[in-house]
Amino acid sequence: MLYPVGSTSDGPPFGDASADARIVYQVTSVATTAEQAEWMADKVRAGMLARTALGYTYPITAAGYVVMSRELDKEEGVTVASGVYSYVQRFAIEVTTLG
Repeated sequence: MLYPVGSTSDGPPFGDASADARIVYQVTSVATTAEQAEWMADKVRAGMLARTALGYTYPITAAGYVVMSRELDKEEGVTVASGVYSYVQRFAIEVTTLG
């Protein structure tokens, strides 16, 4: 499950030619065992952060914006409630407007 958590802006108002923003998304991997939840979290982490010599393995494109960086913002690990396991991760994506 993917949730937008929020964003912050640096510099001039976002939308200005030189504005930057930090957007945070939460990914919750849900499974029937702790091992499955951890496996899915590993896949999500690799998908968001894996790099090659040329840059990120999986580029993120957003019309009108340039993605400057990505990072793992928070990782809570496995929790269980009523027999359902979940693994919460938050990723921050830094973007700037095209200008």
